[in-house]
Amino acid sequence: MKATLTAELLSFASECYNKVLGMSAVLALTSLVLMLFTTSVRSESAELRFQGQIQFVVNESSRAIVRLVVERVGDPVNVTALVLLEAEDTGDFEATTAAAFLLSSESSKTIFIAVKDDDLPEADETFVFNLCLQSSSNGVTLGIPNTATITILSNDNAFGIISFNSTTLITVEEPRGRSQFVPLTLLREKGTYGTVTVNFEIFGGPNSASEDLSPEMGNITIPPGRAVVVFSVMIQDDKIPEDDEIFTLQLTETAGGALLNPYRSSVQIKISRNDAPVRFSKPTVIVPENVGVISLSVTRGRTEDGLLIGSDDRTVSLAYAVITGSGGASATPMADFVDLQVERMVVFLPGVHETELRFNIREDSIPEIAESFQVVLLEETLLGDAVLLIPSMVQVTIEPNDKPYGVLSISPYPTQSLIINEDLTQSFEGIIIVRNGGTHGAVSVKWNITRNSMDRTLVSADLNPTSGTLRFAEGQMSAILPLNITQDNLPEEAEAFLFRLIPNSVEGGAEVDEPMEMVFYIQDSDDFYGLFSFYPKENQSIQSQPESRFLSLSFLREGGTMGEVRLTVTALYIPARPMDSSRTRADVLNGTSVNSLLFSSGQSRAQLTIPIRNDAFLQNGAHFLIQLDSVELVNITPPIPSVSPCFGGALNISLIITPDIANGEIGFISNQTVVGQEPEYTNSNLITLYLRRDGTDGLAVVYWSLRPSGENKDDVTESDISPFTGLVKFFSGQSEAEINITVKADNVPEINETVILTLDRVETARFVVYFGINVENQILKTGFTSREIVILENDDPGGVFEFSPVSKGPWFINEGETVELRVIREQGQLLNQLVRYTVIPSGNTQFYGATGILEFQPGEREVMVALVAKLDGIPELDETFLVVLSSHSTPASRLGNRRQVNITVYKSDDPFGVIEFIQAGLDFTINESEAMELHSASYPIGRSKGTFGNVSVIWVLKPMHSGDISPVQGEIFFAEGENLKNLALFSVPDEIPEQTENFTITLLNTMGGARLGKILSASLRIQGNDDPIYFAEPVVQRVCEGGMANFTILRDGLANFITTVKYRFDYGEASPEDFIPLNVSILVFDLREWKKNISVAVMDDDIPETDEPFYIVLFNATGDAVVYGRDTATVVIEANDDANGIFSLDSTQKSVEEGKTNNFYVLRERGHFGNITIYWQLFANDTPLKPQQEFFNTSGSIAFPTGEKSKPIVLEAISDKLPEFNEFYELRLISISGGYPGEGGKLALKDLNASVLIPFNDDPFGVFAIDSDSLMREVAEDVLSVDDMRDVTSFTIFRQQGTFGDVRVAWDILSGAFPEGLPPMDDLILKASFSQAVELQPHARRHHAGTDAFFFSGLPGAYGSISPDTPLQVPLSLANFTLSVWLMPRPNTNGFIVSKGNGNGTIYYGLQVQTNESHVTAVLHYATIGSNITQVARATAAKFVEDNSWVHVIIAVEDGIIEFYLDGSPMPGGIKSLKGDAIINDVAPIWIGSNPDSEQRFTGLLQDLRLYSSRLNRSEIHELHTQPAKSDLHNVSGYLSYRQEEKLKSFVVEVRDDNEEEGEEVFYLQLVAVQGGASLPMPRPTAVLKIMKNDNANGLFGFTGACIPDISEEGSTISCVVERTRGTLDHVYVNYTITQVDLHTDSPNASDFANSKGTIHFLPGQRSEVLNLLVLNDDLPEVDEQFLVRLVSAESGDGKPGSTPTSGASIDPDSAINNIIIKASDHPYGLLQFQTAPVPVGMIKPALAEAHITVQEEAGVLSLLVARAQGLLGRVMVAYRASPFSAVGSEDYEDTEGLLDFLPGERLKYINVTIIDNMVPELDKVFRVELYNPNGGGTRNHCCYSQLMFYSVV
Repeated sequence: MKATLTAELLSFASECYNKVLGMSAVLALTSLVLMLFTTSVRSESAELRFQGQIQFVVNESSRAIVRLVVERVGDPVNVTALVLLEAEDTGDFEATTAAAFLLSSESSKTIFIAVKDDDLPEADETFVFNLCLQSSSNGVTLGIPNTATITILSNDNAFGIISFNSTTLITVEEPRGRSQFVPLTLLREKGTYGTVTVNFEIFGGPNSASEDLSPEMGNITIPPGRAVVVFSVMIQDDKIPEDDEIFTLQLTETAGGALLNPYRSSVQIKISRNDAPVRFSKPTVIVPENVGVISLSVTRGRTEDGLLIGSDDRTVSLAYAVITGSGGASATPMADFVDLQVERMVVFLPGVHETELRFNIREDSIPEIAESFQVVLLEETLLGDAVLLIPSMVQVTIEPNDKPYGVLSISPYPTQSLIINEDLTQSFEGIIIVRNGGTHGAVSVKWNITRNSMDRTLVSADLNPTSGTLRFAEGQMSAILPLNITQDNLPEEAEAFLFRLIPNSVEGGAEVDEPMEMVFYIQDSDDFYGLFSFYPKENQSIQSQPESRFLSLSFLREGGTMGEVRLTVTALYIPARPMDSSRTRADVLNGTSVNSLLFSSGQSRAQLTIPIRNDAFLQNGAHFLIQLDSVELVNITPPIPSVSPCFGGALNISLIITPDIANGEIGFISNQTVVGQEPEYTNSNLITLYLRRDGTDGLAVVYWSLRPSGENKDDVTESDISPFTGLVKFFSGQSEAEINITVKADNVPEINETVILTLDRVETARFVVYFGINVENQILKTGFTSREIVILENDDPGGVFEFSPVSKGPWFINEGETVELRVIREQGQLLNQLVRYTVIPSGNTQFYGATGILEFQPGEREVMVALVAKLDGIPELDETFLVVLSSHSTPASRLGNRRQVNITVYKSDDPFGVIEFIQAGLDFTINESEAMELHSASYPIGRSKGTFGNVSVIWVLKPMHSGDISPVQGEIFFAEGENLKNLALFSVPDEIPEQTENFTITLLNTMGGARLGKILSASLRIQGNDDPIYFAEPVVQRVCEGGMANFTILRDGLANFITTVKYRFDYGEASPEDFIPLNVSILVFDLREWKKNISVAVMDDDIPETDEPFYIVLFNATGDAVVYGRDTATVVIEANDDANGIFSLDSTQKSVEEGKTNNFYVLRERGHFGNITIYWQLFANDTPLKPQQEFFNTSGSIAFPTGEKSKPIVLEAISDKLPEFNEFYELRLISISGGYPGEGGKLALKDLNASVLIPFNDDPFGVFAIDSDSLMREVAEDVLSVDDMRDVTSFTIFRQQGTFGDVRVAWDILSGAFPEGLPPMDDLILKASFSQAVELQPHARRHHAGTDAFFFSGLPGAYGSISPDTPLQVPLSLANFTLSVWLMPRPNTNGFIVSKGNGNGTIYYGLQVQTNESHVTAVLHYATIGSNITQVARATAAKFVEDNSWVHVIIAVEDGIIEFYLDGSPMPGGIKSLKGDAIINDVAPIWIGSNPDSEQRFTGLLQDLRLYSSRLNRSEIHELHTQPAKSDLHNVSGYLSYRQEEKLKSFVVEVRDDNEEEGEEVFYLQLVAVQGGASLPMPRPTAVLKIMKNDNANGLFGFTGACIPDISEEGSTISCVVERTRGTLDHVYVNYTITQVDLHTDSPNASDFANSKGTIHFLPGQRSEVLNLLVLNDDLPEVDEQFLVRLVSAESGDGKPGSTPTSGASIDPDSAINNIIIKASDHPYGLLQFQTAPVPVGMIKPALAEAHITVQEEAGVLSLLVARAQGLLGRVMVAYRASPFSAVGSEDYEDTEGLLDFLPGERLKYINVTIIDNMVPELDKVFRVELYNPNGGGTRNHCCYSQLMFYSVV
């Protein structure tokens, strides 16, 4: 039977079924319910359609899931929807069908369509999915839209991958006078769908590609289906000289969907060098007439700088012309000059770069002016690969002539001194005498040499000859004067000599002209000034002592010891390995690394001590490099370069730092990532990380911290891993320690969690004893200061997938019905996951939606799956299928236990029958059963149609919970073949009055395969019974004390029998004393009697009581009667005797501060029953306050619940921020309400008001704050000009709130170590008032401080005082405090600085200072709590107090200890015990400059007298005394004064300029004290003041010298040392580039160096770094190349340059560049060898083995190919010859030898060898052909032999 079941019927059926069969049948019932809902027969009107997006575009991916939403609009009916693929299945989807089941309570469902990933190239594909109905029942129709499209985008490279077919270098020649095209082939691999466009671009050069190639960019279109495309690039003739140019044609991008193959997306085109320039080497030539033959040089293939360019492998020729005029300045051909060329043609053979044109200049005796002629190269005659450039013409000028015998003089004209080195020169030929003008005849001149000093030693002692005659032959133009330099071993200083031509000694007609004298020098010799070296090596050492460390160096001066010589030495600290820069010091040496010492004249030995910083870190294994830099002669005579002093022996030594000297270095033993897992079976896991210390001296404390990392770092808490911070101690001698990290277990799903454990800092105390400072001498080991810890994902972050318990089945359905399964995700929901479900076996043939992929997005917990069994019309037995879940994600999703569901499709066509009542309208009436008599009814149930198998039907009785029928539900079984059963029902006896009752019996469900028919219900009726007895209304009566309560009892029914009923009293909240019963406890009803009465009397008392109920209960009726319904009556004794209470107000006056609350209590007397409300009002002068006037609530009420005796009225004063004085108000109770039960509460006759005070508030005298624009200031020490005001800044201080009266505020500037400032204090001088006898002296205050300085003369009345009413910071008892004062005492001062007492001789506390010529004494007078005796504590320190010098005295008290400090240091014996718990600080005046009796007055200046509310520690005392800010700023403290109504003041702070390298410094400006009633907020207003880095704080960088080596080869490493001078703060990154000198470009050259540009990293404190440059070995032939290594910029690690270019890091322009030369490599002129392998395109590589060739005797002539491998520069020749082995020359082959001539660029030649053929049978024979004796730059390969074997054929 298919009918709609209500929720009631379903519940009843389920209950009945459970009683019969138990809980095991719940799943089958659930299946039945789903089927009934699915097949509802109700006719409704609804529409089914797609909702939302219906057009989808997806990529082909295993994770591509499309969500289709099906919605139902209209009536809420159950409906099953099918989604089917239109057209055939192409295998692009995991499933082509899907289903969704919508309950009537649901309006939409989601269906998943999954894309299947394959490897087939495919274009865009669009598929259509149709929405269908399972059947047309229920009135559901298809709406619009009902189709959805899914487009799978092109995939698997459907449009192809574009690449070149070959990436081999293409070499072409530049055409001459025409264009040439280079074909290139593109391949389109994979798919060929659609039209594709490929863009390309050509770059390289060095010249622009547009000059040589066309087009330089463009695109190629590839039509659909085409896989190969050929396009061309044109080579242009540009007539520009060029070397080899390599251009790269790069495919840049594609359009149309194709991709580029990154490995074959470019091809290189090489245009061989071309257009060699032809020109004259110079444009003008000036010659004398007697010069004879001159040569005019014409070059081919050279630049103006002489470098080669263009081709030289071909012949080039061009004609020239000689041009002369007819004037007097023109030379006459044949008369003045003769062209010596045979023909006027310039010819360059291959490889020739220069040729000459020769002209003979004819000499005559005719005096002539200058004459000239021109030689011009003719461009139109140029033949060959060359171009004509300027100068293409040369002008030859013949000088004026004829002075026939010439003029003699010294040449060259001396512009600098001529210097001779005696130690290196035996014969000197540097003095040349020239003969200008004519050279006719032989001439001579005499000369001599004298000393050019006062030295009377003979010149011949140093050189000879010392005089003589110099002779010139005819035609001779110059002569050299040779001098022999005397070689001796005597150290001598430099000597000056004078060479002179003697004018009157000339013979032969010549003349002598200037210059005829010259001075020359012989330098100092034989180490006259000394030979310097290290003293024997064992005297050089590193000294380490407890109080200091230093380098001890000794130096020796050998040879001469004359003159003062300065020796310069550099000491560099070289780490053994990189260190953590944050733990190293700025400098290792205590000073600069460059030191010098002076050797005085005669001194031969010297010692140098270089101190090492005590806080520097010396690394184990590091070393100091000690380098001798220079020796310099201080005074030199004469002032010429000296040979000595110089160095002898080693220039540098290395001092190793041994373990006994080294400091400790701490780090992890490993830096590998630690992988941990969350524990499964325990509460925690322990991860242990081990630390190691290199060096174990002293205690070291390592502080560490954990820092979460990664995208989910916010999820990592201490519930996952702990602790997050900690420390590890290394005790002296301990080298290893460990850190334990606990990984905690939880049940929270988590993905991988990463934390970084970092060693933050190390603290030690190595040098505290000697220097009083805490020095960090342990550092963290670089690279081993952190460990990464990864806790692997746990607790299933992606979830555990299984079927829901409500879906686990088994399911039983009929064909055409729907099963909806719920797949749930337990545990984590953090990841996107895919789950596959499949119905097996043969699921797709039996179900719609039998296969699919379900997508769980992050956070999604469940997904529904609908399966529809297909109606196939085939009779079938029960079939069972499995729905199986499996993972579709990578990595695989985890599946739970419920991963399978059984679905059974029932048999069809009713084989087991239809069950129903045998007739409609069955109806029976019976009586209620008695104890001894049962009444029943029987109903026949029939089984029609088939009777196969054992079946049953479940029935239920409605209403089933009346308890009048038994049974109420059950199951009737039909055995096979049975068709009729009876259902018997019995009435159940009870004592409940009842009318006639009607029941319905319903057949609910069948089992065993049968189904229900149409007659499913029958009726049953029970007659009425049981008369009731009960109380009549009212059953509740309220009675006052002393009253009476009366009740009536009724009986229903016919009253045709006698019955009795009993009653009893239940006291409830009353007591037996409260009432008296007036009747007996049983009532008798006679025949026809229906009513009885009961009475109760209530007692009276004087006790306050609330309502008290008690009860009368009927029970135990006899006969056919029952007590039923109103069986209880209630009597309430009403409240009495002031039960609700009398109320009054606690009238004590109280204060309420603004912004705070206070309680005013209302009191309740007498009774405390009932809820009472009291109303109150605030008044000011009998006027009610308005709402929100001064108080948040000015009126209101409070409620008293029962039992509450007092309650507060809470008054909160409004904080209006308006300065105000005391205000008084009145609180009144005005009315009362409530009080049930009872007569109500009452107000008392008195105490109904209270006084309310709002005290003084909101700072009427002001509160100070720093302007927001002044909270952060940045100033510069370095400025560019005097107009630059960045070294000055101002601060603005606001006076907020009230502005009453005159007030002052004090400010201080503290160092960066105190961002919170010093503890709160009272500035006693600021708060005090002074008499006119005390003089304010601003000029006398400390130079850096701007606070008041007062002079106390010591005269009567010369003191100040602070009123007792002045508020102070310190408490009433002083147990912990600090008193600080700056004073400038007069000689022999003995007086009080400050005191406080009661005026009766007791001093609470006081500071007295006594001085004399040699000592200062500080005395503390004090009285402790509980004692009236004044105690004294004193301390004395030796100190000479100079006139006008300030003294700083501090007294610190804490926990019973008194400490005295003088000028920041503890005074000897300055620790005293306080004789009591605390010092009295009762209310009393404070006296400045005297005791409380105005006696013992102080004489001198006082400034900054401050009383701190706590004891200052040592660092705070150091800050207070030294005031570090004073070295950088002016001023560092001061006062601001404000008059009444004044709100704003500013002051200026200026930076002090110095020359020290300093990083960014932070100071804190803080408002510290006020005067005049004003206040400071807490925390105290603070501003940040930053001074930018200055004076090259990060360093000045440059090369220390030339790179080593500066001339190198390919494959080598070149080291360049970069030095850092000036500051060494922070990390610095120095950028460098390498450029090739002859490329005329500054861009880095990346082809010769592995690191042609980069960055050099300097750690903080690092003074030098080595830049290692790796020269690549590229196997390309190259000539010598010159490069420049240039330091281009320096950037500090903090990214802040400073205020000027030289404030931070910068490059020293004088040492920023170094030169490097890479020598020629890889045989640029070629490597000659036999070539047996095919000749490759491009460069031929060297052969690796000898060539072996086999040839037949009958071959005749054998051609051997000789190849020129690698380079092709220049002209190369090589000889060759054949040599016998087993073959004999002239018998087996013709003897062969010769010469091969390779022109430039030529790479192949052949050697022909004739094989002699004869008729003699012979074995194999061998002879060799070898290459030998190459010249012209080429070399012979070691494999240059060719071994030939031939055999004869008979």
